Amino acid sequence: MTAASRIKRQAVVVVHGQGQQRPMGTIRDFVEVLWTANPDVKPDPPYGHDTWIVPDEKSGLHEMQRITTPPHGGRRTDFYELYYADLLADTPVRNLWRWLERLFWISPLEVPARMRRPWRAFWFASLFAMLLAAWVVLDVPQLLHTNWMQPFEAGNRLEVVIGVAIIAISLMVLIVPQIFPSTVQAKTISRWAVVGAVFIGLSLISWHSPVIIAAAALGLIVYVGVTTLLPLFGDAASYLSAQTETVRSRQAIRERGLALLKALHNDPECERIVIVAHSLGTVVAYDLLQLLWHSVGPTKNNSPDANAAKALKAVQDFAKAPKPGWADGGVAVYQDRQWKAFLALSRQPPVTPEDGGPTRRGWKVSDFVSLGSPLANASFLVTEGSADFAKMKTERVLPISPPEPRGKEEGFLYKDDGHWVTHHAAVFSTVRWTNIYDEFDPVWFWLGDVIGGAVSPVGLFGPGIKDVKVDILENGRRTFSHNLYWVDTRGKGETPVGRGRYAPPVRSDEAADQIVELREAVGMERD
Repeated sequence: MTAASRIKRQAVVVVHGQGQQRPMGTIRDFVEVLWTANPDVKPDPPYGHDTWIVPDEKSGLHEMQRITTPPHGGRRTDFYELYYADLLADTPVRNLWRWLERLFWISPLEVPARMRRPWRAFWFASLFAMLLAAWVVLDVPQLLHTNWMQPFEAGNRLEVVIGVAIIAISLMVLIVPQIFPSTVQAKTISRWAVVGAVFIGLSLISWHSPVIIAAAALGLIVYVGVTTLLPLFGDAASYLSAQTETVRSRQAIRERGLALLKALHNDPECERIVIVAHSLGTVVAYDLLQLLWHSVGPTKNNSPDANAAKALKAVQDFAKAPKPGWADGGVAVYQDRQWKAFLALSRQPPVTPEDGGPTRRGWKVSDFVSLGSPLANASFLVTEGSADFAKMKTERVLPISPPEPRGKEEGFLYKDDGHWVTHHAAVFSTVRWTNIYDEFDPVWFWLGDVIGGAVSPVGLFGPGIKDVKVDILENGRRTFSHNLYWVDTRGKGETPVGRGRYAPPVRSDEAADQIVELREAVGMERD
């Protein structure tokens, strides 16, 4: 490729996952791993791996900033974050309750085989919580007439002394570091360890009255629900489930995301867009890609030129082959043809309609990189079961890769008014989808990433997706890895930085597997 035809400017759009995210919190970590600490990307002289933070005029949020790199390989990269946590900040408890209720009553036959053990654990934990609540409610009269000071009146019970000591030490762990900075190391103790210690201490004091322990356990469950489940899974409940209460928040998220992507798409200086999304953000990005394709893609309202139509036909021809050989390097061939289709579309001359409407520009999104995506379990998290999931793909409500044929047509291309065009759900004819996941332990399912998984197996989103399985080890051990896809966890004695993680390695071949695959999927200098 000649220097004149190289991409001069590109945008990496980061879509964060669920939870109480801070504005600009996630994007800084991605800039660190993809640019600042990436030895494979060479800044042009005399620049180094510095960045500039400038106002972001495209996201519509004054809280957001654009992070820009100096030239590298003749191009610049702008990092943007699609921030939507504020739109889910007021997640009603009923949204979470309705979502959990649906998961509780779903038929076991609709639960994917790989998720049955985690689902059973969720089911029995929910049943236990309900029985515990019933016990406490039925024993309210006993609780009201219980002498809670009786254990202390005995005076010489060893378990009471130990229980009080445990509770006192636990509270000191929380309070003392706020007063004495020299004890700041105590903050590294998990709050769950502190809460658990308080519960154990209370149990030692009140072992003679089981209903008090049951009430404390129920309080612990409520605490976990309010502080963890609601902020974390409440977002998922408000976006994944299309209910009366969730329509407004889903619409607001999509409008904000679509506005950002359209602003980038209409920027004549931006030639390539890469979307990197994590967790719930992968579902948001997936929806936005289809909406953007329908709006500015090579559909009947924006027909591609002859070169782009030829490149799209090459993608379709490969997908239509009797045995394209997806398992034998076929995905690489398919993605290569997708890339050529992207280049052909992105380099179309801009066209201004005769009616003076907005100038149409070729498609600019080249890659979608999903990390820990719940789309791996879409049949029971997003739709109402496997039959509903299959129907929505056939009806082209859910885009797949390669795209679903259009009715009786042989592929996703068809002629409209003498021009070859694609149907509205053919976004993955051009956008390369790379899905990175860490498969959880089949027995100890909380080790690894129980939320993410492969999305290309039969019955899911199609064989044209590049699924990349990584083994994320933190200090050589398996942990819950859902939030570690952009963190270098290999750690070979480097200085800890940030959130207790390890500093990036000097050489790329020393990076953790997930970092290597993330950098490869984004392709900062791909042409």
